[in-house]
Amino acid sequence: MRFQGIKVTLVTGFLGAGKTTLIRQLLTQSPPNERWAVLVNEFGDIGLDSAFYADLDVAITEVPGGCVCCTTSAAFQQGLNQLIRQYNPDRIFIEPSGLGHPKQIIQKLRGDAYQDVLLLTGAFCVLDARNLNDERYTKHVIFNDQIESADGIVLSHVNRYQQDDIDLVKARFGPFSIPTRKPTLFFSDPMTLDIDSLDIGLKDMPLLSNIPKGEEHQSSEHHTHDHAQQKAPLDDDTRYYQKQQDAMQVLGWRWSRDHCFDEEKVSSIVQFITSLDDVYRIKGVFVISSTKAVFVNVARGEISMNTSVWHEASRMEVIGGIEGNWPNALRQRCDDILS
Repeated sequence: MRFQGIKVTLVTGFLGAGKTTLIRQLLTQSPPNERWAVLVNEFGDIGLDSAFYADLDVAITEVPGGCVCCTTSAAFQQGLNQLIRQYNPDRIFIEPSGLGHPKQIIQKLRGDAYQDVLLLTGAFCVLDARNLNDERYTKHVIFNDQIESADGIVLSHVNRYQQDDIDLVKARFGPFSIPTRKPTLFFSDPMTLDIDSLDIGLKDMPLLSNIPKGEEHQSSEHHTHDHAQQKAPLDDDTRYYQKQQDAMQVLGWRWSRDHCFDEEKVSSIVQFITSLDDVYRIKGVFVISSTKAVFVNVARGEISMNTSVWHEASRMEVIGGIEGNWPNALRQRCDDILS
């Protein structure tokens, strides 16, 4: 079989920006005569992100275990090739880790290996504008790389913006901002993106900003690595791992399939982790019965918990800074859970 002209949409965004939410919304618009698929790259090792697509009838391939630029030579390319061969989709959405470097992904997709096979039609960055006032984000190389590599910026969590947040968007992307290459802004509440915009990278489109009138830098393409691995990647017998990349680290757990949690205890655990300093992101699936689990998603201290059908093991990943004592406090609490 000849694979040719498969469209690719890249959806980037820093930790907790809302990439999965946007892709889920886009998948509901899939034309009935097209096959769409998703390639998810995770910073952690336990394969958690695909759980948040489990209720959708769509092909999912995971590439766990690191920032995507580290895996393009092996696991990332292997996962992408497998997705192409197995499903021959009409369009692939690539969701890198929130700590993934988009420039390397774009370079790989446009390289000789995928000439005539893949057509990168657009790169979108999901951005929570409230982070434009937080130096933990604005001084982070990856945060800026994601913005600068995007054809379109999709603003998320708009209903929580203050006037100052809107002013920061204008300062960063408005006509008098410093960058000469200005992406298209998509500003809606709730966050949405029409599928007609997916091929934005193939068009010479002007800046289209929907910001209400009444609410009126350059980074390196390379980075250094410090992938300090305290535990080996999870296998069938291990329950915990910890790893580090740049100024971030992730702690991950996976419990046995027959381990059930009390829903109130899950809520208490999540509240505790959210209260810890330097924790950026929490994702988890906690089994509460033989057929159901609580899906946990936390960013910027804002907790989302939903119950849905689930038939696999419980798992959780927490991403935070390399400073502070939060990992020890978190490990102690999770050890109490497991005992």
